[in-house]
Amino acid sequence: MTDGDGMTDGDGMNDGAHDAHGTDREDRAPDPESAAASRRMLLSTLATVAVLLVGMGLGLLIASMLHSDDAESDAAPATDSAAVGFAQDMIRHHEQGVEMAAIELENGTDPQVRSMAFDILTTQSNEIGQMQSWLTRWGQPLINPSSPMAWMGHEMSDSAASSGTPHDHGTSDGHEHGTSDEHSAAHDGAGMAPEDAMPAVPYAEPPMPGMATPAEMDRLRSTQGADTDVYFLQLMLRHHEGGIEMMEYATDPDQVSEDYVRALAAGMQRTQTKEIAILTAMIGERGAQPLPMN
Repeated sequence: MTDGDGMTDGDGMNDGAHDAHGTDREDRAPDPESAAASRRMLLSTLATVAVLLVGMGLGLLIASMLHSDDAESDAAPATDSAAVGFAQDMIRHHEQGVEMAAIELENGTDPQVRSMAFDILTTQSNEIGQMQSWLTRWGQPLINPSSPMAWMGHEMSDSAASSGTPHDHGTSDGHEHGTSDEHSAAHDGAGMAPEDAMPAVPYAEPPMPGMATPAEMDRLRSTQGADTDVYFLQLMLRHHEGGIEMMEYATDPDQVSEDYVRALAAGMQRTQTKEIAILTAMIGERGAQPLPMN
């Protein structure tokens, strides 16, 4: 039946049913704001737990690193100890090696030699930073106020270091190495033709074995191209060989009690021993000869 408004009785009943069901659903439906609040609380809780876990992990990691790096931080080594002397003298030794590598990267042209120089520069710069941090924590100066390698029982000759006379390298001029014929065959030890070679310059004995003298460093700076490549290899080979004795001494538990110092010294020794073999081969491949130890 249709009423005056055109609505059937069925329609009215249906509307009533819909209204009843709608009201019932509204009563049962969760509050959107309440659900959103619950989700926010859950996410906040999970985030807090995650932060705590990450924080604990980082704390344990940092504590482990600090413990392994400085197991005896409360007992800094004595001023005249081998640990302090090794760090001070090896920083000085490394700094010259880094300078040599930088000169090769600037003036050299051989990709293999430049790659070796880059590896040495980055590795030794990192090691310098580690040793400087030790000395700072120990309250010790970065520069050794005593004679170089005195912590090993070595004393460099003061007269040789101050006289300005050449150190005996097996030649009359004290600067070049080997005979004149050998220098001609090896391009005067640095890829240079004999007529272009720099004149011999008297110089003091280097402060530590393997280190280049000021005259040798000046000569390296003055070279270009293949001359730089070969002379860098020769100087760096001797430089590496000269530092091995200090590294070996610093790995001895009877001399150095700090395990982290011994670990770094051992790592240096392994790396430089491998590089010595590579440097020797590279020098031979370029028709030159290694320099005798100074």
